[in-house]
Amino acid sequence: MKKYQLNLGEKKIIKDQGLLQFEEIKRQIRILPELEQLIPPLLTDEHQQLEQNIIREGCREALLIWQTTEEIIKIDNKSTHTVYVLIDGHNRYSICMKHGIDFKIHLISFNTLYDVRQYMIDNQLGRRNLTPEQVSYLRGMKYLTEKKEKGKYERLDHKGQNVLYDVEAGAISVGMEENDHKGQNVLYGTEVVSTSEKLGKRFNVSEKTIKRDAEFASGLEKLEPNLKSEILSGQTKINKTLIQQVGKSVISNSPLATVDEIEQAVKVSIESKKEIAKPVKESPKNILIRQLAELTKQLQQTGTVSICDEIIRCASKLKKLDK
Repeated sequence: MKKYQLNLGEKKIIKDQGLLQFEEIKRQIRILPELEQLIPPLLTDEHQQLEQNIIREGCREALLIWQTTEEIIKIDNKSTHTVYVLIDGHNRYSICMKHGIDFKIHLISFNTLYDVRQYMIDNQLGRRNLTPEQVSYLRGMKYLTEKKEKGKYERLDHKGQNVLYDVEAGAISVGMEENDHKGQNVLYGTEVVSTSEKLGKRFNVSEKTIKRDAEFASGLEKLEPNLKSEILSGQTKINKTLIQQVGKSVISNSPLATVDEIEQAVKVSIESKKEIAKPVKESPKNILIRQLAELTKQLQQTGTVSICDEIIRCASKLKKLDK
């Protein structure tokens, strides 16, 4: 209980839980994939050790459950039916269900799904056994989550790009531009700083690192869940830059399922960018037509007679090309 109270800050665990029908609640626990993916996977030996500990000692640490409604979690926009969503203890829950081991729960109240995501990311980043890739993914998800929330506020309030938002409002805009626009800045103490700068200060890294983290997280979100889990757990080795390239690229709607598919998607993306970057060579005829149009426009605007000679010369060259 103390652990959750410390991590949740001003959030309060729902009191008088002894009066609730805990056994019935346990049977109704729901797992949301979009929240479960925020839990970095355990390495094989770590999962085995946790499983052995629970089998031997029981599940000593309570699972944290969000008591909410279907309307809040976007399942049914009009339903006020109560649901119980698991937000901490996914590995322990799966092990307990596998072996029929009892477990304790604590109920907690959050106002929005955004609040829950922020809590889960912060909670995971506070753990010590994360790999560098897992830390990068979580920082990137925090950046993307805050930017998405900022974009929602902008659409709802119809505010201009130069409006400043309070940090506590979670004000970050959607997108991963090279530089944060003014509308993506937030108040940070007495300074106005970009999202990436704010998070960089918080995690003691550079703005560029935060943006690379966002590319990495965005790339992982375009993969099949199993492949994403294998990469984050270290079971599948792949150059991080490739994942970042996927994050910056527009790929098909189908999630990438193998390392080969990732490499192919990056190759196609790079080649398509090269094609776009190639300058279009203008034909001599098109050059003359454009020049003729510009000269005619100048004549109409200025009435300068000398331009007529230029028009005649240009038209003569164009006529020769048509022969």
